[in-house]
Amino acid sequence: MNNIAILGAGFSTSTLCYYLNEKDIKVFEKARGPGGRSSTRKVDDIGVFDHGLQYISPKDKNFSEFLKLNKSVKQWDGDFVEIDGKVSVLPPSEKLIGITGNNDFVKSNINLDQCHFKTRIEKIEYQNDHWKLIDDSSNEHLAKKIILTLPQEQTNILIKDLDLKFEIKENFMKPCFTVMLALKESPIFKHSGYVIKNNKIISWCANESSKFRDLNNKKLTLLTLQTTEEYGFANFKRYRENKEHILNEILSEFLDIFKIDDSEVIHKNVHGWLYAFSENQSSEVFWDDKKYIGITGDWFTGGRAENAWINAKLLSEKINN
Repeated sequence: MNNIAILGAGFSTSTLCYYLNEKDIKVFEKARGPGGRSSTRKVDDIGVFDHGLQYISPKDKNFSEFLKLNKSVKQWDGDFVEIDGKVSVLPPSEKLIGITGNNDFVKSNINLDQCHFKTRIEKIEYQNDHWKLIDDSSNEHLAKKIILTLPQEQTNILIKDLDLKFEIKENFMKPCFTVMLALKESPIFKHSGYVIKNNKIISWCANESSKFRDLNNKKLTLLTLQTTEEYGFANFKRYRENKEHILNEILSEFLDIFKIDDSEVIHKNVHGWLYAFSENQSSEVFWDDKKYIGITGDWFTGGRAENAWINAKLLSEKINN
């Protein structure tokens, strides 16, 4: 039996693993690796796409120092511009990324040998003095304490029958799509990031080539596109059945904005995020010191990685005390 089981292997879990006094931690993650929304997709012969979190721009000094303890973090330099009929250079701000990919933010603190990847926990049960976790292969896992770092809706599914003094009344998390795109090397993309204003489909374009990662194909221009919340809401229910149509619709809009012929496209793929953003809230992270169950996530106070760090650090303090 492990001392602590944590569900999810994202930024919150990385923070918990750093700050918790107890290190006998088992992590369960439905994806094939760590990162959560700090995800990185590697494509053979193409390169690296940060198809989740694009960068972190820390506001809190302590958070900035926490990030810079990670030797896999570096500065992302370059001009970031806004496109709204004309191109306007945005004011500079500190932007941090992972050297090999933005899942570097997460991997540094998690003991990968203590992780069960591609394992979705379907049910949790409290049994007198410990927790039983049942995964999607009907395997059972035991732990003295359990922490959920999942999105609101997934958390609610697991806790709704547990009689806790914690209730999720409504899911505030919002969907979006990201498109990973490789073009023949193009001189068009001179900037690192593009904010697309007043477009119903695309909100943001990141020039992945400007991150200068070793795995990136130097003969290609790599880009990650992010859709608007409006487009995410309108299309997430039909994503699995219409993935190709959604991909091509986003791509067509992008090519039209930048006046690029589709013959320039070498690689394209889309990922749907059902829980991409959070409304700003102000909720207290949850810790039950009798049943030893905790709940945290960025969504308690907002949708940024910094919110995940603040809330997970706070929960760590509650547990350590």
